[in-house]
Amino acid sequence: MGRRCVIRAAVIIGMVCLAAGCEREKTDDGNNLPGTVTVSPNMDEKDNGNHEAISSPNGYTEYQESPVWQEGVAKGELQVAEKRLPKQEDVMELSLPQIGVYGGEAQFAAVNADTVTRELVSEGLFCYAADGTVAPNIAKAYRVNSDFTEYTIYLREGMRWSDGVLFTSDDCIFFYEKLCLPEVFGEALWSCFISKDASGRTEKAVFTKLDRYSFRINFSSSKPEFLSELLAQGGICFAPEHYFVNLLPEYMGEDAAAAKAKDMGYTDTDMMLKETVSNAWNTPGVPTLNPFCISTEEGKGDVRGSSYEFVRNPYYWKTDEAGKQLPYLDKLVFTRISGETQKMLLTTEGYLTVSALHGEQVGEARSMTDRGNYRLITWQNFSDYAVKNGLKNFPEGCPYEARVRGIGAAHVEGWYME
Repeated sequence: MGRRCVIRAAVIIGMVCLAAGCEREKTDDGNNLPGTVTVSPNMDEKDNGNHEAISSPNGYTEYQESPVWQEGVAKGELQVAEKRLPKQEDVMELSLPQIGVYGGEAQFAAVNADTVTRELVSEGLFCYAADGTVAPNIAKAYRVNSDFTEYTIYLREGMRWSDGVLFTSDDCIFFYEKLCLPEVFGEALWSCFISKDASGRTEKAVFTKLDRYSFRINFSSSKPEFLSELLAQGGICFAPEHYFVNLLPEYMGEDAAAAKAKDMGYTDTDMMLKETVSNAWNTPGVPTLNPFCISTEEGKGDVRGSSYEFVRNPYYWKTDEAGKQLPYLDKLVFTRISGETQKMLLTTEGYLTVSALHGEQVGEARSMTDRGNYRLITWQNFSDYAVKNGLKNFPEGCPYEARVRGIGAAHVEGWYME
C-alpha cells in the first residue's frame, strides 16, 4: 500500500495520506412491536430535484461513483449517484489538492472508539473554515438577525440519510424537541440551546419549522456564541426521526421500548437511547450523514471488539471538483489496542496507514521509517501546522477539537492521496 505516515502536533496526531426523496411514509404493517412506526422510503425522484445529467462549470457532465456502488446500481440494489446526491446546486463540492482514486482501506489503531472515530467521520451542521470562521456544512446556509436572537438555518435539498430517507428540517426539530429537551439520552440540555439575559435569567431556545428544508431557532436574549457553542458539542443538531420513533417510549410505549432495547442487546431503554444518540456514529444501524457508517456485517461493527470497520456511505453528499462522489476509500479498519506500546509496535512495523504518537516516541518513529515504510511529519503545535498547510488565519485560541476539525476539513473529509 504505498508509504504510511506518522504525524505530530504538540503531541503526534495523524492525518490521512490515502486514496483518497424519500418521503416519510409512516405505516404499520402489523408485524412490529405494539406502538412501533416504520418508514417505507418512497424513491420517487420528484422528491429529489433534478436528476438529469448535469453540466458543471468544472467540465464534467455527470457524477462519478465508486465501482462498489456501480455494481449495486447494475444489480438494481441502488439508484445512480444523481438520485442519491442532493439537488445539483446543493451538492457540496470540495476543492482538494488532487483528484483521488476509488478503492482501498485505511488501517488505524485505537484504545477506544469514542473520540477517535468521531474526529475522523463525524459531520456537523456547521464546521470551521480555513480562516477559523464558522461555515455551513450539512447546512447549506444560515442567517442571523442583528441582535443574535434569531438564527435561520437552510438545509441541502435532497440530502439523504445513509438508509436513503430524506434529511429534512423535521430531523433537526425532532432532535431538539424529542431528544434534547426531555434529556432522554442522559445529558442535560446543552448550553448552546440556552440564553441568559442581563439579570441572569435563562431561557431555552425555540425551534420553528419554516418548510421542509429550513427552520428557525429563537432565543429570548442575545446569543452570539450559539454557533461556536454548537460546534463545541460536535455540531450535531439533527437525528433521524424515522429511526428514533422505533426506539422512544413516547411513540412505542414503555413495554415495547424495553423489549426493543433487550432485542438490541442493551440492559434497558436508557442505555439504548444513550448509545444510539450520544454514540450514534459507533452504533450499527443508526442512519448517518457521515462519509462512513459503522459496519452492520456480523463481527465487524462492534467497537468493543478486537477490530471493527467503517464502510462508505452510498448517500454521502460531497463530491470533488471532478464530480466524483466522496469518499474515495472503501473502508476504515480499526484495531482495538490496550495502550501506546502496542500502537507504537504496529506503527513501526508498518501495519497502520495513519498513526498518532506522543512526543517522546518521535525519535523511535523517525529511526524506523524505512522498516515500517511510513513518512514522519512533525510540527510544534496546531497553529504551526495550520500555517504550513494554508490555514493561515486559524485562531490560536481555538479549543483542541476545533483545531482538529478545522484541519480535518482539508485533510480528512476528502480522503485524498497526499
